[in-house]
Amino acid sequence: MLPKEEQEKSVKIILVAIISALAVMLGVAPAAQAGPTIHVGPGTAYTPYPDAEGYCTIGAVGTDNAARLVALTVGHCHQGAGKAVYKVGDAANGLIGWETDVYSRNTDGTFTALDYAVIRLNPDVVVPSKYSDTTDVVVTTVGDASLSDMGCNHGATTGKNCGIIGKVDGIHLQNWAVMWQGDSGGPIVVGEKLVGLNIGMDFGTQPTTFYGAITPILADINAKDSYGAGFTLVP
Repeated sequence: MLPKEEQEKSVKIILVAIISALAVMLGVAPAAQAGPTIHVGPGTAYTPYPDAEGYCTIGAVGTDNAARLVALTVGHCHQGAGKAVYKVGDAANGLIGWETDVYSRNTDGTFTALDYAVIRLNPDVVVPSKYSDTTDVVVTTVGDASLSDMGCNHGATTGKNCGIIGKVDGIHLQNWAVMWQGDSGGPIVVGEKLVGLNIGMDFGTQPTTFYGAITPILADINAKDSYGAGFTLVP
C-alpha cells in the first residue's frame, strides 16, 4: 500500500488528467487574444508624433486590390514611407499604421497639384469603419461633386461643417465651409458620397476652402499600382 503522501500525489495527477480530458471533450479553448480595438474612419485624427502637438485627419478607409487595409489622407502631412502613425488620444494601444511611398504633396499655398497620401493600416489593432466616431458623417460611396451641391467636410479640429460647392475645376473643389489646422485630409461628402479630401483655405479666393477632388486622386493612385490601387471603401 502506498504511503499517504504518494496516494495524495496520485489522486492529484489523476484529477488533472480527467480535467484535461474533459476540456478536450467539451471543446474548451484557451482564452482568446484581444482583437482589434481602435476605431479608424472618416474624421479620425492621426499623428506620426504622439508625444508632440499637431495632427491631421483621415478621409476614408478601405482595401486595395492586394486586400491591404488602407486609409486616404492629405499629402502635405506626409512624413516619409515607413513612418509609423498613431490615433490621437489612443497611442498607448499601439500604432494604427504606416505611411507609404504613395503620395503627392502640393506646394503650400498654391493649390496647383494633387495633394494626397495613402496610409497602410495595421489590421491587428484597427477596427475599420465608414463612420466617423465624433460626428454623423458617413462615407458609403465615392464619386464626383457638382456645382451647388451641399458639401460637408469633417475635420479632427472643427468637426462637421457644410457649405455650397461654388467651384469645380477638375482636380479641386471649393466651398464656404469652415476648416482649420488639423482638419487637412478629412473628407468632404455630398450626402454619404466622398467627393474629395480637405487640403486648406485661401482667404483671397471665393469660395475659401479647397479640396482635392477624389476621382483624380484615385486615378493617380491607380496609376502608381501600389498601396491603395483599386481602392474600395469598407462596407
